[in-house]
Amino acid sequence: MDLSKLSRDDRIFVGVGLLLVIDLLFLPWFDYSKGFGPFTASVALTATGYPDGWLGVLGLLAGLAVIGDIAFDRLGSGELPTIGGSRASTRLVLAYAVAAFLGLKFIIHAHFSLFGFGFWAGAVLTIALVVVAIRAREAEVQQTAR
Repeated sequence: MDLSKLSRDDRIFVGVGLLLVIDLLFLPWFDYSKGFGPFTASVALTATGYPDGWLGVLGLLAGLAVIGDIAFDRLGSGELPTIGGSRASTRLVLAYAVAAFLGLKFIIHAHFSLFGFGFWAGAVLTIALVVVAIRAREAEVQQTAR
Protein backbone atom coordinates (compact mmCIF):
# COMPACT_ATOMS: atom_id res chain seq x y z
CA MET A 1 0.00 0.00 0.00
CA ASP A 2 1.63 3.20 -1.23
CA LEU A 3 0.33 6.14 0.81
CA SER A 4 2.35 8.57 -1.30
CA LYS A 5 -0.48 8.36 -3.84
CA LEU A 6 -2.65 10.32 -1.42
CA SER A 7 -2.46 14.08 -1.86
CA ARG A 8 -2.50 16.47 1.07
CA ASP A 9 -6.18 17.17 0.43
CA ASP A 10 -6.93 13.44 0.35
CA ARG A 11 -5.20 12.99 3.71
CA ILE A 12 -7.23 15.85 5.19
CA PHE A 13 -10.43 14.37 3.77
CA VAL A 14 -9.66 10.90 5.14
CA GLY A 15 -8.55 12.34 8.49
CA VAL A 16 -11.76 14.32 8.95
CA GLY A 17 -13.77 11.29 7.88
CA LEU A 18 -11.99 9.00 10.35
CA LEU A 19 -12.45 11.48 13.19
CA LEU A 20 -16.15 11.68 12.36
CA VAL A 21 -16.46 7.88 12.36
CA ILE A 22 -14.75 7.72 15.76
CA ASP A 23 -17.05 10.46 17.03
CA LEU A 24 -20.19 8.67 15.83
CA LEU A 25 -19.15 5.37 17.40
CA PHE A 26 -17.57 6.37 20.70
CA LEU A 27 -18.22 9.94 21.87
CA PRO A 28 -21.35 10.82 23.88
CA TRP A 29 -23.96 12.60 21.77
CA PHE A 30 -26.65 12.73 24.44
CA ASP A 31 -26.27 13.03 28.21
CA TYR A 32 -29.34 12.09 30.22
CA SER A 33 -29.49 12.55 33.98
CA LYS A 34 -32.35 11.66 36.29
CA GLY A 35 -32.48 12.26 40.02
CA PHE A 36 -34.03 9.74 42.40
CA GLY A 37 -34.02 11.34 45.82
CA PRO A 38 -30.40 11.66 46.94
CA PHE A 39 -29.19 9.55 43.98
CA THR A 40 -28.62 10.62 40.40
CA ALA A 41 -28.46 8.28 37.42
CA SER A 42 -26.66 9.48 34.31
CA VAL A 43 -26.22 7.86 30.93
CA ALA A 44 -24.28 9.00 27.87
CA LEU A 45 -25.39 7.74 24.46
CA THR A 46 -23.49 7.69 21.17
CA ALA A 47 -24.85 8.80 17.80
CA THR A 48 -25.52 5.22 16.74
CA GLY A 49 -27.55 4.47 19.86
CA TYR A 50 -30.88 5.60 21.22
CA PRO A 51 -32.66 7.88 20.22
CA ASP A 52 -33.00 7.22 16.48
CA GLY A 53 -29.71 5.39 16.17
CA TRP A 54 -30.59 4.41 12.61
CA LEU A 55 -29.79 7.97 11.49
CA GLY A 56 -26.40 7.75 13.17
CA VAL A 57 -25.77 4.37 11.54
CA LEU A 58 -26.67 5.72 8.09
CA GLY A 59 -24.38 8.73 8.68
CA LEU A 60 -21.64 6.34 9.78
CA LEU A 61 -22.06 4.21 6.65
CA ALA A 62 -21.94 7.29 4.40
CA GLY A 63 -18.79 8.46 6.20
CA LEU A 64 -17.17 5.06 5.74
CA ALA A 65 -18.17 5.18 2.06
CA VAL A 66 -16.31 8.49 1.65
CA ILE A 67 -13.17 7.01 3.20
CA GLY A 68 -13.52 3.81 1.17
CA ASP A 69 -14.04 5.77 -2.03
CA ILE A 70 -10.79 7.69 -1.59
CA ALA A 71 -8.87 4.58 -0.52
CA PHE A 72 -10.10 2.47 -3.43
CA ASP A 73 -9.67 5.28 -5.95
CA ARG A 74 -6.13 6.21 -4.94
CA LEU A 75 -4.74 2.93 -3.64
CA GLY A 76 -6.72 0.29 -5.51
CA SER A 77 -6.98 -0.69 -9.11
CA GLY A 78 -10.13 -0.66 -11.13
CA GLU A 79 -12.97 1.69 -11.82
CA LEU A 80 -15.70 2.75 -9.45
CA PRO A 81 -19.10 4.04 -10.50
CA THR A 82 -19.49 7.80 -10.20
CA ILE A 83 -22.25 10.24 -9.41
CA GLY A 84 -22.22 13.31 -11.62
CA GLY A 85 -19.40 11.98 -13.77
CA SER A 86 -16.49 12.42 -11.34
CA ARG A 87 -15.03 11.03 -8.13
CA ALA A 88 -15.15 14.47 -6.46
CA SER A 89 -18.86 14.75 -7.22
CA THR A 90 -19.42 11.32 -5.73
CA ARG A 91 -17.56 12.28 -2.56
CA LEU A 92 -19.52 15.52 -2.34
CA VAL A 93 -22.82 13.64 -2.56
CA LEU A 94 -21.64 11.23 0.15
CA ALA A 95 -20.58 14.15 2.37
CA TYR A 96 -24.01 15.73 1.85
CA ALA A 97 -25.58 12.40 2.83
CA VAL A 98 -23.60 12.38 6.08
CA ALA A 99 -24.74 15.95 6.79
CA ALA A 100 -28.37 15.13 5.94
CA PHE A 101 -28.56 12.09 8.22
CA LEU A 102 -26.86 13.81 11.15
CA GLY A 103 -28.82 17.02 10.55
CA LEU A 104 -32.07 15.05 10.66
CA LYS A 105 -30.95 13.43 13.92
CA PHE A 106 -30.36 16.93 15.29
CA ILE A 107 -33.74 18.26 14.11
CA ILE A 108 -35.64 15.34 15.60
CA HIS A 109 -33.88 15.72 18.98
CA ALA A 110 -33.15 19.44 19.30
CA HIS A 111 -32.71 19.62 23.08
CA PHE A 112 -29.59 21.73 23.54
CA SER A 113 -29.33 20.83 27.22
CA LEU A 114 -29.02 17.13 26.34
CA PHE A 115 -26.31 17.34 23.68
CA GLY A 116 -22.96 15.99 24.78
CA PHE A 117 -19.45 16.71 23.58
CA GLY A 118 -19.73 14.15 20.77
CA PHE A 119 -22.63 16.02 19.19
CA TRP A 120 -20.76 19.32 19.06
CA ALA A 121 -17.59 17.64 17.76
CA GLY A 122 -19.69 15.77 15.19
CA ALA A 123 -21.31 18.99 14.01
CA VAL A 124 -17.91 20.62 13.46
CA LEU A 125 -16.49 17.53 11.75
CA THR A 126 -19.54 17.19 9.48
CA ILE A 127 -19.24 20.80 8.39
CA ALA A 128 -15.51 20.29 7.79
CA LEU A 129 -16.21 17.16 5.72
CA VAL A 130 -18.67 19.02 3.50
CA VAL A 131 -16.32 22.01 3.10
CA VAL A 132 -13.39 19.77 2.12
CA ALA A 133 -15.64 17.94 -0.37
CA ILE A 134 -16.80 21.23 -1.90
CA ARG A 135 -13.21 22.45 -2.22
CA ALA A 136 -12.14 19.18 -3.87
CA ARG A 137 -15.04 19.43 -6.33
CA GLU A 138 -14.19 23.06 -7.16
CA ALA A 139 -10.53 22.16 -7.69
CA GLU A 140 -11.52 19.36 -10.04
CA VAL A 141 -13.82 21.66 -12.03
CA GLN A 142 -11.05 24.25 -12.37
CA GLN A 143 -8.56 21.61 -13.46
CA THR A 144 -10.86 20.22 -16.15
CA ALA A 145 -11.62 23.75 -17.41
CA ARG A 146 -7.95 24.27 -18.29
